[in-house]
Amino acid sequence: MVLTGEMREPREVWESRALSAGLSVKGGVTKKTALVIAADPDSLSGKADKARSYGIPIVSEDMFAGLLGELTGGRA
Repeated sequence: MVLTGEMREPREVWESRALSAGLSVKGGVTKKTALVIAADPDSLSGKADKARSYGIPIVSEDMFAGLLGELTGGRA
């Protein structure tokens, strides 16, 4: 997974939560990236644009928080 944009919570917090859920966090989007978490899912950032070109889902912080909750049984 990859993070992009100015999140409400510090990026380090999201990275820690993702790592605790067993996810790997990368700095850039590749064809192997499974998910991009964006401060603004409609972002025109380079990472978001590349994700769209590869067909990679882009979700909001809130959506990602919900997904983490499902992965960890509410422990995230």
